[in-house]
Amino acid sequence: MEQLWKSRTMEEGLLHQAWDDAHKVAALLYEQLGATQVVVFGSLTEPMWFTNGSDIDIAVSGLSHDAYDKARIKVMNFDSEFKIDIINFDTSKGLFRERIKHQAIPIEKGMRPVLWQTLYKHLQRQVFPTEDGEIYEMNRKRLTQRINDELSKINETLGRIQRGLENIDVLPVQAKEFIENTIATDLADVYRGIENIFLRIAREVDMHVPTGSRWHKNLLAQMAEQRSERPPVISDQIRLRLEDLLDFRHKVNNIYGEELVYEKTEPHAKSIDELFANVCQEFNTFTNFLAKREEDA
Repeated sequence: MEQLWKSRTMEEGLLHQAWDDAHKVAALLYEQLGATQVVVFGSLTEPMWFTNGSDIDIAVSGLSHDAYDKARIKVMNFDSEFKIDIINFDTSKGLFRERIKHQAIPIEKGMRPVLWQTLYKHLQRQVFPTEDGEIYEMNRKRLTQRINDELSKINETLGRIQRGLENIDVLPVQAKEFIENTIATDLADVYRGIENIFLRIAREVDMHVPTGSRWHKNLLAQMAEQRSERPPVISDQIRLRLEDLLDFRHKVNNIYGEELVYEKTEPHAKSIDELFANVCQEFNTFTNFLAKREEDA
């Protein structure tokens, strides 16, 4: 594993483009919306593990509630090959807030893009471990942290879904279609967040990420398998329920909004909290396994 880590080649063009996009978004937040601070956190702070399937995670401070809503819309429409997630740091809480503070790489107002390598100097030992054995301990801790980070982000999306369900029956008819499509998109994002965790486990623990046209379903099946490196991440029962959500996400991603039928969205929306609670319980069992491996090491 150590040799794999040291021989892994970073895609410099990919990192350059991701940081260029992050700077453009930061400029937008500062100049158009009055942000007081913008930082990058998450996978872009880990260059050895950033891929073309990774997100750009940005936390912003100093925005009013209305300004933050406008920021989310502007970032959603930002032209980038990466999915960009924006978090309101001022309303973040608990361990997720601490994780942002720990990972944060600030983009100062008016700051020009620089060589991406210079951005990681303060993370040198974390990004490029050199002591024997350090990588194994760090990876387990980091994987647990990233799982918890992603679950926190998903939890925010669940809050939007529940607010949408509460408002759908009392809003004017003209607004209902927008809310229905937003709920469907948020449901797709819930699965995407869970899949991000699966991808990280596949990459860092299994050392195998499925490829081909059916890789999404094959990855889901892989997570339910007993492997020499780990126990099953999820049960077969949860795998089947997530497979239904995956199929729904495929429809959301591949048809126009006006073709979505809300009657097919509503059952997923009303059951998503209970499904996510079960998924969290199984991820908790998995992270307990990682912790035990660390203690035994």
